[in-house]
Amino acid sequence: MRIGFFSDTYFPETNGVVMSINIFGGELVRRGHEVHVICPKSDRTEERGMKIHSRNGIPFLPYPGYIIAFPWGPVPDLDIVHAHGPFTMGIHAVHTAHKQKIPLVATFHTMLPDYVHYIAPYGKRIMSRVAEAYCYWHYSYYDKVIVPSHVIKRKVSAWIKNEIEVIPTGTDTKLFRPIRKSIARKKMKLEAYDKIYLYLGRIGMEKNIDVLLKAARKFLKKNDILVIAGKGPWEAEMHRLIKRLGIEKHVRYLGFLERDMVPYCYAAADVFITASESETQGLVLTEAMACGTPVVAANALAIPEIVKDGVNGYLFPAGDYEALAEIILKKEFTKSMIKEAYKTANEFSVDSSVSKLEALYNSLIE
Repeated sequence: MRIGFFSDTYFPETNGVVMSINIFGGELVRRGHEVHVICPKSDRTEERGMKIHSRNGIPFLPYPGYIIAFPWGPVPDLDIVHAHGPFTMGIHAVHTAHKQKIPLVATFHTMLPDYVHYIAPYGKRIMSRVAEAYCYWHYSYYDKVIVPSHVIKRKVSAWIKNEIEVIPTGTDTKLFRPIRKSIARKKMKLEAYDKIYLYLGRIGMEKNIDVLLKAARKFLKKNDILVIAGKGPWEAEMHRLIKRLGIEKHVRYLGFLERDMVPYCYAAADVFITASESETQGLVLTEAMACGTPVVAANALAIPEIVKDGVNGYLFPAGDYEALAEIILKKEFTKSMIKEAYKTANEFSVDSSVSKLEALYNSLIE
């Protein structure tokens, strides 16, 4: 079938939405489907067999790197439209489906009320209500709405009245696999350290990196290091906080990593940590688990659907950096826990997720 992915974000931006598009789209292409990505101005015309159709736009100043794409331009004939964002490209998706008289689905990737601080730092409560009202209006046009976890289904069902289906983004266990730690550390040039702690993901305020850094000041020992990989609008603030906490010698910032280097980064680490309270799924957790790396994460939103405290990782109360530090200093990461984590990662396979998406598409087209 001919599938149109409409997204408000794509390369050169790197985030969970882009990862999801590439994982689903790449596997759909491998299965013989034709996938088109309609998105803001991109640095490529093809990715994993998908055809990229760029739209011009203007920068969204409150959110560095984000482009508001113009919702017009030629679109190939499609069998189904799948929106991956609710803004201008989401509107473009609605218009396209209406014009071509074809089914329309959307994936709800982001809890918009959790991101209003970028546009209204002093009016969060009001803007959160506005965001909910906008979602209620926008998603009312869709035949089905997909969410990546059960907790997000429960939360958004209060203000999205369409039929909602849970389809998580799958973890590519061929790419993310156990790698011998010595090999991974050599590849990442991190051989000199005793313990390596890792955060890999978007550098944004909503990821609560400040909580991680405050905890790191308590748990980092003389020859330990905290590795941070990713890009985002909170980079400058992050570096200022690292300096203020006096942990510059114990933090290595890698910036953006090419996809083929990410498994080595996970495998080089002794523990993967995230303090984020905004994860609608937490794909980085299953990626780390697939690489055999233990995880510690905030007990928030969708994370407890993946991390079972004391079984395949540890959870700490969201925002509590002292509790995070105590876990790192006092808890054991056993071989059985790592084995359970690896088993969890394999439950979130790409094959299973894409098969569910295909079935949904076919049910609407028929």
